[in-house]
Amino acid sequence: MDLNIGKKLDGRYEITELIGIGGMAHVYKAIDLMENKVVAVKILKTEFAESEEFLRRFRNESKAIAVLSHPNIVKIFDVGFSDEINFIVMEYIDGITLKEFMEQQKVLRWKDALHFISQVLRALQHAHDRGIVHRDIKPQNIMLFSDGSIKVMDFGIARFSRIDGKTVSDKTIGSVHYISPEQARGDFTDERSDLYSVGVMLYEMVTGQKPFDGDNPVAVALMHMQDTPVAPREINPSLPEALEEIILHAMEKNPAKRYQSASEMIKDIDIFKIDQSVVFGYKAASFEADEDEDATKFFSPVGDVNDDDDYDDNEEYDDDEEDTPKRSYVIPILAAVSVAVVIIAAIIIAIVIGKISDNSSGDNLVSVPNFINMTISQAREKYGDIFQFQTKEEYNSDYEEGVIFKQGTDVNANAQKGDTIVLTVSKGPRMQPVPDVSNLPYEDAVAELKKYGFESVRLTSLSDDVLVGYVIKTEPAASVEAPYGSSVNVIVCEGEIVNKVPVPNVLGLTEEEAIKTLNEYKLGYERYDVDTLEDKGKVVTQSIADGTYVDKETVVKIGVSTGVEAEGTVSISIPIPSGAEGKFKVEVYQGGSLTVSQTIDKAELVAGDFISMSVTGTGSKVYKVLVTNVSTGSSAQYAQYTVNFNSKNVKEDSVDSEAFMSLVITTTTTPEITTTTPPPTTPEAPPTEEPTTTPEPVSESPEDNDPGEELAEE
Repeated sequence: MDLNIGKKLDGRYEITELIGIGGMAHVYKAIDLMENKVVAVKILKTEFAESEEFLRRFRNESKAIAVLSHPNIVKIFDVGFSDEINFIVMEYIDGITLKEFMEQQKVLRWKDALHFISQVLRALQHAHDRGIVHRDIKPQNIMLFSDGSIKVMDFGIARFSRIDGKTVSDKTIGSVHYISPEQARGDFTDERSDLYSVGVMLYEMVTGQKPFDGDNPVAVALMHMQDTPVAPREINPSLPEALEEIILHAMEKNPAKRYQSASEMIKDIDIFKIDQSVVFGYKAASFEADEDEDATKFFSPVGDVNDDDDYDDNEEYDDDEEDTPKRSYVIPILAAVSVAVVIIAAIIIAIVIGKISDNSSGDNLVSVPNFINMTISQAREKYGDIFQFQTKEEYNSDYEEGVIFKQGTDVNANAQKGDTIVLTVSKGPRMQPVPDVSNLPYEDAVAELKKYGFESVRLTSLSDDVLVGYVIKTEPAASVEAPYGSSVNVIVCEGEIVNKVPVPNVLGLTEEEAIKTLNEYKLGYERYDVDTLEDKGKVVTQSIADGTYVDKETVVKIGVSTGVEAEGTVSISIPIPSGAEGKFKVEVYQGGSLTVSQTIDKAELVAGDFISMSVTGTGSKVYKVLVTNVSTGSSAQYAQYTVNFNSKNVKEDSVDSEAFMSLVITTTTTPEITTTTPPPTTPEAPPTEEPTTTPEPVSESPEDNDPGEELAEE
């Protein structure tokens, strides 16, 4: 059994189950007891905890994600680093990976593919703007929700690209099927490496095939560096040519020829969504750049001589004719006439269009819609055939990045079709490093924070190292980025620490070590046992948080692990099916043994209600519910539940309403109630026999057929 199950990290995050295993960490589902919500906890594997390289990468992940705040990026809530355990607390994602969805669908419609890719690009743009490169973009690292939204996760190998451009470990980082050529070579990697991976993903989505595949990772990496992928339209001819251009441009071998930013690729995708016949010209540009020498052959001026093919059969030439070739006036005359015709036609068309426009300007009037809270791609997709759009970007803390928050033309105002609407798009909150104001007078600290765009909240604490009225520290700490205009807690010294001591952190220590530490801090203690699978004798809870200043001799209560799994009680709610009538015995079995039973009669059988039955146990167990008709003795298995006593979670595995109702039908149709209408005989005829009563069950009696035995046999 996983020893992390049941642990409480920092006394707050109770781990309930293992949900994933990565290359260097296990991912668990947990309950945040303080916020009463489900979270995901990533814990570094024990074998890597002593490796400085892995610790650096693991801590870099939290450092990277902590500065990211975007609807398409998994949120990070908390981090914890110690000698014994290193963990990151993130939002819990209840969905499937994009990889799983792609495997289900085989080939995605290009509209669906672009819907997902656009969200990935917006997430990457947010990260790239903050100097963070993901370096492991692949469908397995993207979670998909039922509403079609996605979240990019696992920034495990992300690092601040502006700090360092190349490390030795880059050579082995990333998934080989989506790795960029420069990443495979171990060269400098930046934002454009992520865009290459996005191009590979888009290729796979719309073709159902990876651009490069081989027998081993080295072969695939070499293909990324050397080979040209099969054009997507050769695999899926229904793809628009412009979409193929976007894919192949993102997958250029040379980073300088690729999209230079996620916003560039988003812009092309938005243009393509409006006009699928658009031609970007990336193929021609790439061809010309790669074929400089051959280009002159394809674009040589008219009249150039090909030495092999253009000799005249008649080898006798007149010297005068060679020096002064005869000039033909036919072509220039025809060209002049053509130009004149085109000019006249253009003038006539312009006049006609002008008259039509004047006569129908009233028909072109439209009411301007509300663009607020749309993305620019949504605005173009919905209204691109009516308006032109001019966009500008501004920081805005109230709107997520990429969302329109201002429009130049008022809602419901009259406008002409084809008019340009100015839309202002949010760049998200402007992030600003918190200045270091420690050891400054409070008033000076407030002024300094205001200069950097922050509000101040005054808090107090004790310190022997800082003068009264001076700043001890800030929250967030100095140099940490925070949203421009947000509030910063300023901790001000209100006096010296006299007869007060800080409470140490004794979590994870043995009972003896904890008592010794508390004594050293001049604190008392009171211990009590806690049933948990943590190592026996280890401290798992403390009543006062570490860092809190208290009077000397204050008693700190410590909970010590017994090494025995805690037993819990959970209530199972069993539904009553519609139409149920009669008297029934409901029994709950676990492993063939009867755990609890309850008898209910007609008065309690209300459709839509539940029978609540409590069970006690440890870990995770499966319970089967047996229903017996008390009148007939007939039984049937009605439901099955899986109960997790650690998380108090009850999972309904199955409920068979037909099995329950088969018992009800038995009681209402057997006996068959004969009519009370007398037979057509004379009054003197002997009375008819009384209606047949229900026979006493023999073979199906509870004593002869113990349902617990049947379940045990199962």
